[in-house]
Amino acid sequence: MTPTYVYGLVHAGATVPGGLCGLEASGVRTVVHDQLAALVSDVPSGRALGTRNDLLAHERVVNTMVATTAVLPMRFPGLAEGDSIVDELLVPNHDRLLAMLEELDGRVQFTVKGRYEQDVVLREVISDRPEILELRDRVQELPEDAGYYDRIRLGELVVGELEARRDEESVVLHDRLGGGAVAAVARPPSAPEEVLNSAFLIERDHQNTFEAAVEALGAELAGRVRLRMIGPVAAYDFVPEE
Repeated sequence: MTPTYVYGLVHAGATVPGGLCGLEASGVRTVVHDQLAALVSDVPSGRALGTRNDLLAHERVVNTMVATTAVLPMRFPGLAEGDSIVDELLVPNHDRLLAMLEELDGRVQFTVKGRYEQDVVLREVISDRPEILELRDRVQELPEDAGYYDRIRLGELVVGELEARRDEESVVLHDRLGGGAVAAVARPPSAPEEVLNSAFLIERDHQNTFEAAVEALGAELAGRVRLRMIGPVAAYDFVPEE
């Protein structure tokens, strides 16, 4: 029996665009039970999952569907066989999954990331902290093989100040964009210079307004912070873990 890969869940009446392909370029279809439908496609037996192409195919399917309908994406996509999609996924979890899907009706996710223009913010850090400025000037006057511990200390002070500044500013930026969102999630920064990494759940009717707000904030911060907006995409950050 050919294994079936599950991408996510949609309302039973949702239409899959013609020609939409998933893993292994296989056609995407729905498996329907009552008010829910699973987005699925076939994959060869014994085929390992998790390649980069798999992830890209998964995102393509889910985000194509998100353009026109609510999608409850699978957090841990995997394989099923035969009637198990209905018997083990849709039937026993129907009401709970339907309620989760309905929470996403008319809503999409945007992710906004912001990174400091490092040279600009480092100059701010150094000029705003006299002890850092003094230590930097002292280190610059020392020979390359001298002042080892001063250089370490200088690096620690700069990184510490940069992180403190980032932590404060990230809250401000998150709150400014979050005012127009149904919900918002702030993710931990992946680097000291990452000042914003937040997901926002936005009403489709307010999508243009949110995009304009991001553009306006990006223009305001130009030369100091680079903003990048990703979306609309499936609302992974707003799907309960259980």
